[in-house]
Amino acid sequence: MNKLLIWVPVLVMILFLAGCFAEDYDVGVPRAYLLADDSLRGQPVPLAEANIDWSSSNGDVSETVVDIEEFGLSQEAITVAPNQPASLDFKENEENGGDIWTDPTITAALWKGGEKTELELNDMREFRFPRTEGNYVLEVRFIDREDEAQYIGNVVIEEPAGQKAGQLPAFAHIDMPSITKVDSAQPNGETFDHSYSEVCWNDCDADSNYTVPDVHSGDAEAGSKIVIDWGLMEPAPTEVELIEIVDGEEATKEIIAAGRSTMTIVVNEQELGRQYSVQYLWRDGKELLGYSSLDFKLE
Repeated sequence: MNKLLIWVPVLVMILFLAGCFAEDYDVGVPRAYLLADDSLRGQPVPLAEANIDWSSSNGDVSETVVDIEEFGLSQEAITVAPNQPASLDFKENEENGGDIWTDPTITAALWKGGEKTELELNDMREFRFPRTEGNYVLEVRFIDREDEAQYIGNVVIEEPAGQKAGQLPAFAHIDMPSITKVDSAQPNGETFDHSYSEVCWNDCDADSNYTVPDVHSGDAEAGSKIVIDWGLMEPAPTEVELIEIVDGEEATKEIIAAGRSTMTIVVNEQELGRQYSVQYLWRDGKELLGYSSLDFKLE
């Protein structure tokens, strides 16, 4: 009898907690936001709800938009630069309650003149707008189990008015080089530890010197290949140099042939422990316009 008396309140508490969890889990339509400044930390811009088919403990929500392009172009314009980084964020709708979703499927695309261009999102829901200027409708889909919400934004892609002739686009608007390690365990390659940073940009002078940063060593083994690719950089750098760093100083320098956009380092026992810097320079004649550096260390 005493054991029964002990277990009754325990069961009641378990059922109460289960009901709380179920209530939090049964959430309403989230709000969607676009972050489209260079640092991805600026003011989020809300996206408009379009086609909605959503059920929760607060009731069903059903909205229909027949022509999403017409609807999108009627929204307030969001101006971004070509190749500008951006990200998506979703927050609970306080009117509906709840802040927990399962593993939702999220997609994004641009529409223009009836043609759809898919945008590639990474795990952080970050992406880049295309380089082609124009007025587009941004479509975002959020699918959580049986529920689906569509969000729309009016996006204008154009070069910033403040960019002077002969200047490079903002540093954040130029694709970064990639660096991957390829071996028998990862035949398709995996990102290798590195740092990529701006040395100077659109205000360079003859004294713009490179400072060797602290670099976290990447895990490499003899027989691995380190593949560096800067083919997506636009405009392409006019000069590329591979520099070996010893005790914080430049030891050797190799000039990469003009027109190349990739290079491969085959790791052997002698390579382990070495630190390298791949330096990218943009010039207009003798004038240095931009300078960036990809740094990594083999361990």
